[in-house]
Amino acid sequence: MSLGNWLNNKENNSGIAVEYKRGHTWHQITWHEYLNKIVLAGEVLLKNGFNPKQHVGIMSSTRWEWAALDMAILGLRGVTVPMYPNLSDDDLIFIINQSEIKILVVEDEKEYEQVLKVRKKLEHNPILIRFIDIDFDQNVEDVQRNYYLQSCLKIKPKDIATIVYTSGTTGQPKGAVLLHEAIISEVTESFDLFDVKPNFKSLTFLPYAHVLGRIEHWGSCYKGHTLAYAESIEKIKSNLLEVKPDFLIAVPRIFEKVYSGIMAEVETNAIKQKLFSSALAAAKEVQLLRRTKQTIPWGLLLKYEALSKLVFSPIHKAFGGKLLFAVSGGAPLSPQLAEFFSSCGINILEGYGLTETCAAIAVNQPSNNQPGTVGKPIGDVQIKFAADGEILVKSKKCLVEYYKNLEATKASIQDGFFLTGDIGELTDRGFLKITDRKKDLIKTAGGKYVAPQKLEGLVKQDPIISQVLIHGDQKKFVSALISIDELPLKNWADSQQITYSHVADLYQHPALKVRLQKHIQSVNSTLASFESIKKFEIISEPWTVENGSLTQSLKVKRKFLEGKYADTIKEIYD
Repeated sequence: MSLGNWLNNKENNSGIAVEYKRGHTWHQITWHEYLNKIVLAGEVLLKNGFNPKQHVGIMSSTRWEWAALDMAILGLRGVTVPMYPNLSDDDLIFIINQSEIKILVVEDEKEYEQVLKVRKKLEHNPILIRFIDIDFDQNVEDVQRNYYLQSCLKIKPKDIATIVYTSGTTGQPKGAVLLHEAIISEVTESFDLFDVKPNFKSLTFLPYAHVLGRIEHWGSCYKGHTLAYAESIEKIKSNLLEVKPDFLIAVPRIFEKVYSGIMAEVETNAIKQKLFSSALAAAKEVQLLRRTKQTIPWGLLLKYEALSKLVFSPIHKAFGGKLLFAVSGGAPLSPQLAEFFSSCGINILEGYGLTETCAAIAVNQPSNNQPGTVGKPIGDVQIKFAADGEILVKSKKCLVEYYKNLEATKASIQDGFFLTGDIGELTDRGFLKITDRKKDLIKTAGGKYVAPQKLEGLVKQDPIISQVLIHGDQKKFVSALISIDELPLKNWADSQQITYSHVADLYQHPALKVRLQKHIQSVNSTLASFESIKKFEIISEPWTVENGSLTQSLKVKRKFLEGKYADTIKEIYD
């Protein structure tokens, strides 16, 4: 099986491959039309001197043209090098030089001008193409289509498909080399678990420079369902209502934002709070009885059904009203958040994987979901654990090397197993459970190990909290830096009738500190004493990708933030 097989099967398919919005109108592209657009993208590459095995960069936000170009590159037996559109100049120069990109396709003038600006520092100047230079609406001749499809059929499993650079939190990016067999193994073995039908629809918004986003696209080519492209991250909320997806693939931050919005709305009214709490309690009780296969008292069932329709229906409608399940990956999803959505009737399936494993190596299934775990290993995946609990993985899905980085390759691949850098364990039922990133583990002055991501997930349960950085390495106690979400903060202040001239006034308001202190105490009640958060500081500046505080996959950059707020951290411990 290959990418060529998937597209050959859809050559005369009138089903919808893509939906996208321009202005106020959603447009559709059939599979037959989509194949033609892939062929046209390939023609542009060929006219610019493309040859098999050459490296082609794509520097753009997520859009259907990105996906079509990717399929053109792969089908013509080239190597795709995905790049974020907001790369720093240094990372842009490094990736172009190291990966030896021959052709670079950029989204618009902004990226075009950035490449021109750094051109003198490039070891070999790639041919520059903008998406507007590709006419996706030309007629396609049979000879062009046949050339592309025949090229697809020449792809070999061991051919390099893509070099994906990890965003990382420190140091230069590393290019994970993934083969075609990794893509086929990942896509077929994971999507078969979800029983996705050709008439399904998914709303896609993950960056295609992140391997999980491309798995979603390749999965649509395999299964034949429709990918609807969100206008932007900011418009996901309205796009969900318009698209009405059957399933979603997202990162935890999306679900955290939805949760924050729900809880912020609930907090505006005492009656809403009471109803919501009653509905949630009834739902949790019913779910526990169902999991343990016990009889549900009819009174509890009636209460649950009545409150669910009243309280949880708006949550379902917020996801479009048709959502069967959602897959969460790219970062840890807190068990509390998974349980919350499960109680609301939204089935979130957490998975686990890395760029180096071509996305998921384990995932929960709709019929077998164990919140608090990342599911069972997928397909050919073999897992073992190092003495310190580090997860080691062997699979066709894994990278073969870091491109032109022998030192990193030797450090990460040993005896055929990839060293993930994550600590975990298998439950007695065979589900994989992640404890934390090995390099992120905090060792307190008392010699106790603390998993910061676990604590950060718990603290972020408060809807006005946007991001958290846990600190405490070689310290007597654990502390937290807390970044506040401005909109929920203002809504809360208004509901509490707190007067303020500027939102900045709220960050140091005593009522906010009292609220956060109560929340931290609640979190601490679930923790061992050595991992309890003893002090915290509120950070007024938002943490974003743009200001360098978050990675492209929305994870906190620990070293960067610890350096930036070194004085604040010092004051906490003085």
